[in-house]
Amino acid sequence: MRYPAKQTTQWLKLVLGSLIIFFIAALMLFNPASLITSQQAKNDALIAESMAYHIGVSAYLYGYPLIDMTSQMHNETHLVEDNQDVYAPVNKLYRFNHLITPQTAGNLRAPNSDTLYFQGWYDITQQPLIIHTPDTQGRYFTIAITSLYAEVVHIGRRTTGTKERLFALVTPTWSGTLPDKVTPIVTETSKGWLLGRMLVTGSEDFVQANQLMEQIWLQPLGEFNGQPSNKKTEKINAQKYDFKGSLGFFAELNRTLKTLPLRPGEAALLAQFDEIGVGPNVTFDVDLLTPPQRKGLEHAIKDAEDIIQASTQRSIKSTNGWMISKDIGVYGYRYMHRASVVKGGYGNLPEESLYPAAVFDENGNLLNGSDRFRVHFNPEQLPPVDGFWSLSAYKLEDAQFEPNSIDRYSIGNLTKGLTYNELGGLTLDLQHEMPADTTTNWLPIPEGHFMLVMRLYEPKQNVLDNQWIPPSIERL
Repeated sequence: MRYPAKQTTQWLKLVLGSLIIFFIAALMLFNPASLITSQQAKNDALIAESMAYHIGVSAYLYGYPLIDMTSQMHNETHLVEDNQDVYAPVNKLYRFNHLITPQTAGNLRAPNSDTLYFQGWYDITQQPLIIHTPDTQGRYFTIAITSLYAEVVHIGRRTTGTKERLFALVTPTWSGTLPDKVTPIVTETSKGWLLGRMLVTGSEDFVQANQLMEQIWLQPLGEFNGQPSNKKTEKINAQKYDFKGSLGFFAELNRTLKTLPLRPGEAALLAQFDEIGVGPNVTFDVDLLTPPQRKGLEHAIKDAEDIIQASTQRSIKSTNGWMISKDIGVYGYRYMHRASVVKGGYGNLPEESLYPAAVFDENGNLLNGSDRFRVHFNPEQLPPVDGFWSLSAYKLEDAQFEPNSIDRYSIGNLTKGLTYNELGGLTLDLQHEMPADTTTNWLPIPEGHFMLVMRLYEPKQNVLDNQWIPPSIERL
């Protein structure tokens, strides 16, 4: 059927009009501006979450020692628990006035029984701190001064001798006058940790070693009169700090970074931290985080913790079954490595002491106290040290000593009664039960899986250069 031209025109106009109305309605319903706004919101959320995550991981690794140390400082200079193992106010020492045994090790991990421990937390923000050390007449001692960045300088026999001395702990920017015969010791941060060790050769030596340890004391410069202070300080109760694994970590990191000078080469990194509200030029407020930012930071915390844990479990290249790490005490830009060391505990510089450790025998089998072992040193293999050396055995599951019938928890060149062969070689017998031959050089070992730690105090250069390594651990 054919329609008149006029009618066809009217029909086309009607269809076109309907289409126009449809498109206008569609435009009103699907506003391009709203589409753009919606996509922009998604982009903003993606950027906020991703930046918080990626920068957050870096900030967590970087800040791990800072938060670990500031938390420990708070928790050991305040009363935070009913049965607190360690407590001393800032700029005071806490002394472990006992030999280390399975009953007295407390929270110490893989402690040594060669030295008495003492420690304290310093704050030299307002003024230097005087450190007095007595004349130990050649007896080994050391004080590791650890900054919030976990980097170490030492006072002690190796670095400053054993005569009676006075030192002043100062920051790099301090300017002032010290009393005569007071030697400045520069530490990078105005707050940090002192961990000291005084050689003790056994119960018969305890009194003398303890008396020397008691003569090490601290005093702020403004109170210094050449004598230890008997001034009593008020004990302060407080809530325990524990920021790891929570958003409170970033809040504490932000507060701490504001108190520290900028380190060379780290300006760009800290500017990145500013981008997520953590750096020193902004103020972090967890309540102002957007949901994407919170999600990103929470994800960063979990992954950073996993990275640090994985880093502590990396295999250290071993020789003869012994693992030796020399990358301790100075870290530079190796933030992951620094965090992994801190998680496992702090350490001395390698030139102060080295700690070869073993959990396997010469054939790659786990060490277990159900077997007997031997470590033999030919005369030329004896550990080359300027200080002394020892070997200790710990339960593998908790790195603690296990009680034994002769109360011997280490054996070394200062152990009384050691027997050498006619050529000057030394054999150490490692077993759980007392050997039938009581004249052997016996180190009791735990009943189950265990690890060995050799301590080399003031190792010689050929040890630091890897020219000397401990002999194999032989399973008998």
